[in-house]
Amino acid sequence: MNQPQVDADVVVIGAGFAGLTAARDLGAAGRRVRVLEARDRIGGRTWYRTDLIGGCGLEMGGTWIVPQQTFVSAEARRYGIAITGSELPGRMTWSNRGTVLDTLLPVPPAELGRLEHAVRALLAAGARIDVDRPLSGQGLADLDVPIRQWADDAGLEGDARELLISWLCGCGNASADTGSALDVLRWLAAMDNSLWGMVEASVLGQTFTDGTASLARALADDGGADIRLSSPVRSVRQYDDHVAVAYDGGAATARRVLITVPLGVLQDIHFEPALAPAKLAISKENHAGQGQKIWALARGVPEDLSGYGWGTDFDYVGAMRTLPEGVLLVCFAPGGHHVDGDDPAAVRRAVRQFAPAAEIVATATHDWVHDEWSRGTWTTFRAGQITAHEGHLATPEGRVHFAGAHTAHRWPGFIDGAIDSGRRAAAEILETP
Repeated sequence: MNQPQVDADVVVIGAGFAGLTAARDLGAAGRRVRVLEARDRIGGRTWYRTDLIGGCGLEMGGTWIVPQQTFVSAEARRYGIAITGSELPGRMTWSNRGTVLDTLLPVPPAELGRLEHAVRALLAAGARIDVDRPLSGQGLADLDVPIRQWADDAGLEGDARELLISWLCGCGNASADTGSALDVLRWLAAMDNSLWGMVEASVLGQTFTDGTASLARALADDGGADIRLSSPVRSVRQYDDHVAVAYDGGAATARRVLITVPLGVLQDIHFEPALAPAKLAISKENHAGQGQKIWALARGVPEDLSGYGWGTDFDYVGAMRTLPEGVLLVCFAPGGHHVDGDDPAAVRRAVRQFAPAAEIVATATHDWVHDEWSRGTWTTFRAGQITAHEGHLATPEGRVHFAGAHTAHRWPGFIDGAIDSGRRAAAEILETP
């Protein structure tokens, strides 16, 4: 029987870090690869822009890395990508429902025992997690609960309780009633169960000197794949010996297909045969990372502002650099909150909960939640999703394979997890007849 004519050995759907890494590895092994990307750019949920605030480089999406994220660190070394360490703030600013606390610690002396208990509970939970194995098989269902429930189950009280709830919500960009505590606690475990390490991984780690785009371009250039932008995939149909892919502007056939789209976008692709029920179910549920990242150029704020808050519009406001026009701030709001990032007055109100004299000169943001090719910020699983669905996310279905940061064990939701998943999926395809 004649073999069908194919356009590529592998079609990779998605040109984020998972897709670009897989395409590079497959190309290095001699496979012909076509990458189909819905956006008009590569990089996925990273997006480095210099056209928004005075030509300053802004990361609209994924930003920080740490040395413990070995996959992204190895790729940066491989391509000679410059990395810059974050300058540590000289002090912390705590905001209790909009009131800036004039204290070293986030709780009054009478609550120091509660703070100690909260930290002990956090570290005890992190110590239970082995990030190199699937979490769903480790008896951790009692942690795979909403962040607020975990805090209550752990007996947290007072401002210490509010601080830790806000902190976990901030890490997950999720609300206290949707985000899985287990998924955020994984960050702690991945940083050798270090609370300070968890802070570094969140907002005080290293950044790409020339933006995340520098690594994305290096991967794309090294891979030599046929990358087609503005080509959203509409259907994937499997046959006995090939896969047919239909996308806006064309069609392609391949021996195998690798899907790397974000979790909430998977449901938008028509599969024949149908996608496994577990994958379809979690895609329709989507993940809990439904918050915001907003940049603001401000006057009247400390040049070393690093503020954490609870009961505030932003859960974190941090000074990234000082420009002639003011201090550049990065601000995060968790799921369930919303600040109009295009409205300087709304951003001013939120920033003033940390710096009461703040005046906003300019703002910049991207609405990842309503972006049809993202449907959310970084992946944070909803409570119960890890226990119910984790084992299905990376499972191949015939000639169709799956990657993306959400399929990684150690760093899902991070650039490192995306690269890890791309390497894993490429090896999986190369090992398959």
